[in-house]
Amino acid sequence: MNVKRKMRRTSKLLKRIPFLFVWVTLVFGQSCAAPAALTTQDKWTVMVYMVGDNELEEYVIPDIEQELAITGSSQNVNVLVLADRAPGYDTSQGDWQSTKLFYVTQGMVADSASAVADWGERNMGNAQTLIDFVAWSKTNYPADHYALYFWDHGWSWHPGWVLIDETDVDTLDYDELKNAIPSLGFIDVVGYDGCNMASLEMLQVWHGYSTALTSSQEYVEDYGIEYDALLAELIANPDMSADEVAIATSRSAIHDKTWSALATDSRLDTLLTAVDNWSIALMNGLPANRIEYERAFEATQSFWDAPMDKDLYDMAFELERTVADQNIKAKSLAVMDAVRQVVLYEKRAEEYGGANGITIYHISSASEKDSDYAYYRSVIDFALTTNWDEFLNAYVP
Repeated sequence: MNVKRKMRRTSKLLKRIPFLFVWVTLVFGQSCAAPAALTTQDKWTVMVYMVGDNELEEYVIPDIEQELAITGSSQNVNVLVLADRAPGYDTSQGDWQSTKLFYVTQGMVADSASAVADWGERNMGNAQTLIDFVAWSKTNYPADHYALYFWDHGWSWHPGWVLIDETDVDTLDYDELKNAIPSLGFIDVVGYDGCNMASLEMLQVWHGYSTALTSSQEYVEDYGIEYDALLAELIANPDMSADEVAIATSRSAIHDKTWSALATDSRLDTLLTAVDNWSIALMNGLPANRIEYERAFEATQSFWDAPMDKDLYDMAFELERTVADQNIKAKSLAVMDAVRQVVLYEKRAEEYGGANGITIYHISSASEKDSDYAYYRSVIDFALTTNWDEFLNAYVP
């Protein structure tokens, strides 16, 4: 199982003067204490969708108190968290287990008294909960730019693995997310603080609805995104662009083996077109080049926790150098060039020398034509709009 775990940190900064609290009525029919929204629009509103209703619960409180609340919100940057906890894993801060909304201030304690709302037991695997959180955040804290971070388990588009809510026995699967995204409105930066989410498939689902996405190609271990470092940089320079925030997010994940910041706006168009053309060339060249394909795919960088995720750039590189067909070579080079335009930043550990920021789904045997494969071909936008899945289907009869 892909696990995103966090470690406790003890660094502290000077406490900021608390925001004025006023009584507001939420759209959900609840009354609660909430900080007064500013009369002028802020620069950034940062939203963290923290799905801790599972065995990661023990990291919910430390991440709020020792990362997000190290800086908290500022005059130009709002920090909001919707956090859900589970029974049985952690009893800190009163062992609250419902879904609470926090406006994070510097030095805040993540207890029930600090929450601006208690939404009861909400299913974090239900897209409506995500829609409600983003809508509340945008209504109460409008800003020039928005960043949305998903905190929990992950595995790209695979159903049953992303944002696991144990109490409600649910996950926020790709098809639900795809249907919900138009209701969220534009999100400048999307961040996945979870495993194996830096895939071409996830870039495609956010294409046109965001500017950049940041996450890891490989599993995420102890730290993941270090929000204290990210927010310190953003608060110091609230005029940062979406690209800069995505890059700063990636830089903050210093303990993980891979991390990248990737463009999801019009810059992605060239890559999607290049991969589609490449897929057609690979299909046409399959009868004459099957052995060369097998050799190239075997040499392509894969990832320990998700072996069917292959590095896109490295795959094109291996095919270009292995196959003699000039058309395939040209189409492979075009993919490599397009990847370079989409990858804004990437880092990799020594053992992942072939990692270049973006993965793509690949199968190599008939046994891998399972339920996930069927879901991929019938649901995933990337498969529906390119010939990549047609190539995979031809390559693995």
